[in-house]
Amino acid sequence: MVLDAGALRAIEHHHVELAVALLAAHRLNLAIRVPAAALAQVWRGGPRSAPLARLLRQPATVVAVDERAARAIGEFIARVRVPGDGKVDVVDAHVALVARATHSLVWTSDPKDMKRYGVPPEQIRKI
Repeated sequence: MVLDAGALRAIEHHHVELAVALLAAHRLNLAIRVPAAALAQVWRGGPRSAPLARLLRQPATVVAVDERAARAIGEFIARVRVPGDGKVDVVDAHVALVARATHSLVWTSDPKDMKRYGVPPEQIRKI
């Protein structure tokens, strides 16, 4: 399971369906991945971020953006053709790459973004 920034915001707001999915993932020992850039986009600290802090204390992996990942994201963005305004988003690209590489479900508030980055529809769950 991969969580984008929209999913992390949903966790802050105690989204029931996502909470149930996270519990099921924990019970089944499924990996939960949080791309670091998505976490940075949402994290503000204090009480607002308490639900995210709880998630990160559980078996969840923050997927770092080191030099190797940064190059992979940049190269992926160079190859992808984004319809519409043509703007690409580094965070969305990272989330999509993680989901694609791990064949994981991705929880997102904007399924169109994930589809644009080549995540198969059957891997996308809308918040």
